[in-house]
Amino acid sequence: MTDPTDSLAAFPRERTWLLPALRAAQQAERWLSPETLDRIAAHLRVPKSEVWGVASHYPELRLARPGRRIVRVCTGVSCRVVGGRELLAACEQRLGVRAGQTSADGAVTLEELDCAFACSVAPVVEVDHALQGRVMPGDLAALLGGAGHHHAVSTPTAGVLTGAASGSPTQCLAALVRAAQRGRAATRLVVGVGSCSIAVGAGETIAALRDEVARRKLPDAVVAAGCHGMCWAAPTVTVLREGSAPVVIGPVAAAEVPRLLDALSSSDALRDVSGDVMGPQRRVLLERCGLIDADDIADALRHDAYATFARALEAGAPERVIEEVRAAGLAGRGGAYFQTAVKWAGCRAAAGAPKYIVVNGEEGEPGIFKDRHLMEGDPHRLLEAVLLAAYAVGAARGVLYIHGEAELSAERVAGALAQARRCGLLGDRILGSDFSLEIEIRRGLGGFVLGEETALLESIEGRRAMPRTRPPFPVEAGLWGKPTVINNVETLFAVPSIVARGGAWFAGLGGGRGTKLFGLSGHVRRPGVVEMELGCTLRTLIDTVGGGSSTGRPIRAAVVGGPSGSVVNPRHFDEPLIPRGPVNPGTGGVVALDERASVRDVVRTLLAFNTRESCGKCTPCREGTARLLAMLDAPVDQATVKQLSEVIQLASLCGLGQAAPFAVLSGLAEFPGEFGVS
Repeated sequence: MTDPTDSLAAFPRERTWLLPALRAAQQAERWLSPETLDRIAAHLRVPKSEVWGVASHYPELRLARPGRRIVRVCTGVSCRVVGGRELLAACEQRLGVRAGQTSADGAVTLEELDCAFACSVAPVVEVDHALQGRVMPGDLAALLGGAGHHHAVSTPTAGVLTGAASGSPTQCLAALVRAAQRGRAATRLVVGVGSCSIAVGAGETIAALRDEVARRKLPDAVVAAGCHGMCWAAPTVTVLREGSAPVVIGPVAAAEVPRLLDALSSSDALRDVSGDVMGPQRRVLLERCGLIDADDIADALRHDAYATFARALEAGAPERVIEEVRAAGLAGRGGAYFQTAVKWAGCRAAAGAPKYIVVNGEEGEPGIFKDRHLMEGDPHRLLEAVLLAAYAVGAARGVLYIHGEAELSAERVAGALAQARRCGLLGDRILGSDFSLEIEIRRGLGGFVLGEETALLESIEGRRAMPRTRPPFPVEAGLWGKPTVINNVETLFAVPSIVARGGAWFAGLGGGRGTKLFGLSGHVRRPGVVEMELGCTLRTLIDTVGGGSSTGRPIRAAVVGGPSGSVVNPRHFDEPLIPRGPVNPGTGGVVALDERASVRDVVRTLLAFNTRESCGKCTPCREGTARLLAMLDAPVDQATVKQLSEVIQLASLCGLGQAAPFAVLSGLAEFPGEFGVS
């Protein structure tokens, strides 16, 4: 084990580096000892009490020494309803330790996870930071004994291309594209490698495929892509042949690789599993996910990455980018659905420099895993979107804030940044223009409140994540008091297509609202990530795309939007999913519950999470959610619950506190019998 303070010298002696320093120290020591906290305080010149205050605020930081092994079992709603609680009990029995405790000999720590964000392969167990999905009780002996999945599957190609050409932005990009076209294989075997698929063996599948292709001396290229969303079929292999439509095969375990290659060499008909799922979708944001090499800028360039940005740069009219986004009606996909163009125009008009663009990729809401999916599958699309946004608002600095445990997302985005910089797509005078942008990655350390944009700014500046009072708004005084635009990952992913095809085109989708990503989990046959036009229904999502109930029992409810969302009765399943409509899509999580699921238990799980995750700044949220939770442990007095919920909603500072009672109120309204209310 390395000295946790060895890496401190790498951090400038400024408070903004407090979270990165804490994270680096914990990675070295596995926890944060008092001595380590003192050394960090001294190096960064931050009072010891404030360092401790920050360290004790973020859920992913450990202030007590863990066991030599750490086992965590997800008991969030998606895992809970398919056996997560039973797995936790089985782990307690096998390991001889209760959840939340470390064994007396220091061998193992067992914990509950609020969410592993691999909801489509639930139930999930994490052993020594490696996720294992679709775990059954019979798997625990091997799992806890050390057998796990391979995770080293990426093959970054940073540095293969460089931006040495001169000329206009489009000419510079054209030179890069020509270089990218060289040496492309006629047949590509694309393995979907994302967080969910790795947890069910994609690492072993791609390793076996690479070995077998090499052994047979085949000319086919084996590519690690992101996931196309069909997590239910993972691990998948997509066969891409020149002049032919993609064929998706899955699940393909490592042992089945030789048989797959035999079928390909004999030209046998292959069963494409994508038809029923892809048909109802309108894939705009996901159009390249699952098809391109997520680690290779050359492959992204071959699929038109950065072309829209180069044309916008050459046109020299940043205001036109904002006007296309305005014409598209693009609203924030983080749950609030605020008009994106209003933010951008406000920041562009604000006085002060430098201006910042901040990407919120924290995604700390249980049951929501779409942003990870996007970052893992098409990191260069995210960078192009950030470039367009920064160019439009006049920003010179960018920050990509990525969840601390979203390792694959951070790895792929970091690789994309390095490649883009070498190709002249990032840094000074991008593509030979006068536009410059520097982007850095910051990692979160947990905290649901980071979904609130001003709390995110506090975190970047090295403080506890607590919302700021507004005004001033971030577009006027954001990061370090400078004009700042903050957008969700999914929101930004829509921008390249909007600018390329026109705002009117995007406004023609979803009744003027565009498309939306939904994460399906729970009791559905085909869990995963799908992209639909807004205005679709839960009936379509659950029955048509999701394949209906996985248990054969009727679906009695759906949790829509996670802890800030609602519990929806099937009588509303035909209502269009419209922001601020009768059924609000929220952040896009949809957890289907069959007739054996306890709505009361689900509601209690959601509210308990909100209670734990309250940042503590607002008394109504901090104390009110705890009292509301206690009320669910006894016969419910509906009038009292509604009264307290109203206080929480009206008196909480941020949207997360205001939305905390939604699940309780919707559960009471739609399923009163579950709560003892007639």
